[in-house]
Amino acid sequence: MKQIAEFAKFLVDEVNLNKTRIANLESKTTAIEKFVSDHWQVAVQEFDKQGSWAHRTIIKPPGTKGFDADLLAFVGPYKNFEPAQYIDDLYAVFKASGVYGSKVSRKTRCVTIEYANDFTLDVVPCVQKLGGHLGQDICNRRDNVFEPTDGKGFANWWNTRCSYANGESLREATRLLKYMRDIKQNFSVKSVLLTTLIGNQVNALDSVLGVLCDVPTTLQVIVGRLDDYLQSQAKMPTISNPVLPDEILTRNWDEDKFQNFRDKIHKYRKWIDDAYTEKDEKESLLKWRDVFGDSFGAEIVVREARQVSARYMAGITGNALQAGRALAVDLLRSIPAQVPWVRRPRWPMSRTSTVLIRAGLYESQKGPRLCILESGQVVSAKREILFEAVNPMGLPFAPRDFNIMWRVVNTDPDGLRSASELRGGFYKSDAGDGKRWETTLYRGVHWVEAFLIRKRDGVCCGQSDRFFVVIG
Repeated sequence: MKQIAEFAKFLVDEVNLNKTRIANLESKTTAIEKFVSDHWQVAVQEFDKQGSWAHRTIIKPPGTKGFDADLLAFVGPYKNFEPAQYIDDLYAVFKASGVYGSKVSRKTRCVTIEYANDFTLDVVPCVQKLGGHLGQDICNRRDNVFEPTDGKGFANWWNTRCSYANGESLREATRLLKYMRDIKQNFSVKSVLLTTLIGNQVNALDSVLGVLCDVPTTLQVIVGRLDDYLQSQAKMPTISNPVLPDEILTRNWDEDKFQNFRDKIHKYRKWIDDAYTEKDEKESLLKWRDVFGDSFGAEIVVREARQVSARYMAGITGNALQAGRALAVDLLRSIPAQVPWVRRPRWPMSRTSTVLIRAGLYESQKGPRLCILESGQVVSAKREILFEAVNPMGLPFAPRDFNIMWRVVNTDPDGLRSASELRGGFYKSDAGDGKRWETTLYRGVHWVEAFLIRKRDGVCCGQSDRFFVVIG
């Protein structure tokens, strides 16, 4: 299913850079433009946005990180300045300022002003010599050479591509792919290269046929076409700036990064297709959460969690605490295993091996074990539990042959700070030896499962039963 309403909410709440931060960026940029115009001996003819800011594909940075924005400063040739002198001279002007002196630094092609925990603004001198993109050069300070550029031409090319889609759907699909890149952190591609790859997948016929009609459809179509293109390339292709063919955008990539990007897009294409074509609304939401993480559909998940908690957990937990003993595992097994926030395994499943979990309770990870923990046993908060996956003989699985992945599920949303704390996803063993530490934080019934993954082919050879922990 498309989940159009959830995509709209997700973009506003999690992906798009909020209006307050954009307004702050624009305010600070106006002040910098005035400062440069008033204090730099090189006369600026015009300022212009560049990059994601100009393309309207800038996204909210993950966590507490700041975002980056680019500002071109168009100037004419000044005296006999060499390329490096434009950067160094502009840097000196900022450095001498009481306002910007502590915020300024230099990079290869720009002067950077950093606003701590908010954003960095790269001011890029662009020397106009002959008019048109053939006469626009940015300055490479490291190599002391001019490099041709055409930021306005690229922005016009991108705007044309966006016009082939309905509304803002191409820009929003691009933001979603950049968000995936940033949260998954398992593939690397610079924004200008990703934007070019996406833009290359659309054409005027899409507008005529109405193919790119909404955000999830545009995302599915673009990723599908991008995957087809990448799969047709056995080795890293040369990808140029569409308006400046001499500028090679793959210059910062290498074969390993390309092949990894190729593999990940192929993988996520399947996930996106699966979520898009899933007819069951709840199953579709779960599959989209696999693609975009716990923040997608968070309100729906928390609402479902409260319903499950009211139906199963509240009475069970209360009875257990009053009795002061372990709950019967059969009673715990009445709690549905497939609650809406639980991720589905993505590995091929064979289940030819039996996987058991044993656990120990500790005051701290460095302290002695307090006791062996049984499934369903009631424990207090702020304790540490060490889980270990073993075979029926009580022996660990050989780490050279297998990985152990852990699915950890919380069930009671009361007291949680965010939907992500319901967990439900997969986590690696702590030291690659089939063991994982967990802290008892939230009151309620929780469970852990171990999945035995064979390294040579990525097949899941076994899955444990749920190991229940009741926190009082």
